[in-house]
Amino acid sequence: MIAQDETKTGILEKAGRTLDDMIGVFSPQRAFKRQAFRKAREIAASSYRGAERSRLRSDWFPKGYSADQDLFYDHALLRERSRDLNRNDAHASGITTTVTTNVVGIGIKPQSRIDKDALGIGEEEAVAFQKAAERVWEKWVPFADASERMDFYEIEALMARQELENGESIILPLMLSSGDRRHYSLALDVIESDRLVTPQGYSQDKRVRFGVRIGELGEPVEYYLRINHPGDISFRKSEDSFAYKTYSAVNKLGRRNVLHLYEIKRPGQTRGVPFFAPVLTYFKDKADYMEAELVAARIAACFALFVKKQDALAAATIRTSPNDASQRIESIEPGMFEYLNPGEEIQSFNPSRPNAQYDAFISSILRAICSALNLSYEIVSKDFSQTNYSSARASLLQAYKYFRLRQDWLARKFCQPIWEMLLEEAFLRNELPARDFYKNKYEWMRARWIAPGWQWVDPYKEAEAAKLTMDMGLSSLADEAAAQGKDFEEILGQKVREAVKIKELEEKYKIKLIKDGKNDKAEPKDEEEKNGQKN
Repeated sequence: MIAQDETKTGILEKAGRTLDDMIGVFSPQRAFKRQAFRKAREIAASSYRGAERSRLRSDWFPKGYSADQDLFYDHALLRERSRDLNRNDAHASGITTTVTTNVVGIGIKPQSRIDKDALGIGEEEAVAFQKAAERVWEKWVPFADASERMDFYEIEALMARQELENGESIILPLMLSSGDRRHYSLALDVIESDRLVTPQGYSQDKRVRFGVRIGELGEPVEYYLRINHPGDISFRKSEDSFAYKTYSAVNKLGRRNVLHLYEIKRPGQTRGVPFFAPVLTYFKDKADYMEAELVAARIAACFALFVKKQDALAAATIRTSPNDASQRIESIEPGMFEYLNPGEEIQSFNPSRPNAQYDAFISSILRAICSALNLSYEIVSKDFSQTNYSSARASLLQAYKYFRLRQDWLARKFCQPIWEMLLEEAFLRNELPARDFYKNKYEWMRARWIAPGWQWVDPYKEAEAAKLTMDMGLSSLADEAAAQGKDFEEILGQKVREAVKIKELEEKYKIKLIKDGKNDKAEPKDEEEKNGQKN
């Protein structure tokens, strides 16, 4: 077949050159252009095989659009299909839940870590500020949501989930009246990305893209948010159907009015791309295949028999008459013998399901999905039956790298800006002992964000490794505690309290609650045991 194609190609090339010669007789200029184009095509075809324009690649012509142009027609559909997967596909829903659980868990929490050297303050003053800042945070966390439905850590989880499903998350930091319930005015309004849409009348404004007005350098200047969700058909007021509100990206003091979080994959990208965008077709094909196999297996579970008749039309007519007493009801019983009428023949139906290659095929699809999403197969399938300690650890470590990356991103893009807004409000309420706060604002607002850690695969081996790295000076108690999602100061404080309590009880009751390691060995009870040890 390939030889035939090459022969045809040679004939066509020869015919093309002959045509060039004929055209050259009447129009030398046109013939020259044809020859130049043919030569340029030959040169281009010899560069990269991935860019060849052969018969096998004739249907592969991607468009060279910008990031926003690529998204212009597809953004809404990608988002809706991604949501549909998370509603109805078991694996997609499991991936979103797994990533959210590992990234956020019980919450990414702050530790105030001011730069006391840059501020020129002592250790005692630094500790006093840090404790006061963390008390402010804990007091605010339960009232973080403007709608009073979630605390801050639940909002963190929602942000992580929105970024996966929709490709982006939008938060409005509002200043509400504190009243009796709220200790602080700062509150967060979570906005679904469907509400960020270009208003009517702005479609010809080239500076407005997907509801975002951009500046000369591509920076966001204004956001246009619909008052109601466009899909909230049954509950919205008719007068608010197309009503919008404009939000400046930052206010006059430089404070951000809108937190628009998404992963930027190309320069000039104004909106986020759903996490599942590269594998939407894989998920759809997998779901359709699994449903077909399930239906076939259900049919195979029934012992189906078909009666073949010479006059099928007459039999169908009899069946459609519900009052016909001669209608026959077929059934099968153990040990039954039945005599068929003339022209009737029994044929069995066996769909041969489940398919012997079903597991291997589904595993291959899932592995492709996991590779595209930077997740391990074991994490997605929750199947560790084919792994040992080394392979399980390697799989988990690879997944943990990705989860840690997302934790750091969420802390920098979402948690830290909110922390800074809250501390500023607390300072204005005279709740923080800070000198020259606005002059050294960023030194006062430094924080370390403690994300939830993960359990060890082999606690003994990994505890020994952690101890070794600390002994060698390659790590610290703060680092190891943070890896477990814990605060080393809380650990040390608790150990001090436990030591004081143990000493108090030992002195009170004259007993030894904690034995020293050197005294753990049992003493021989009699002379016979002593002699046995000597021997």
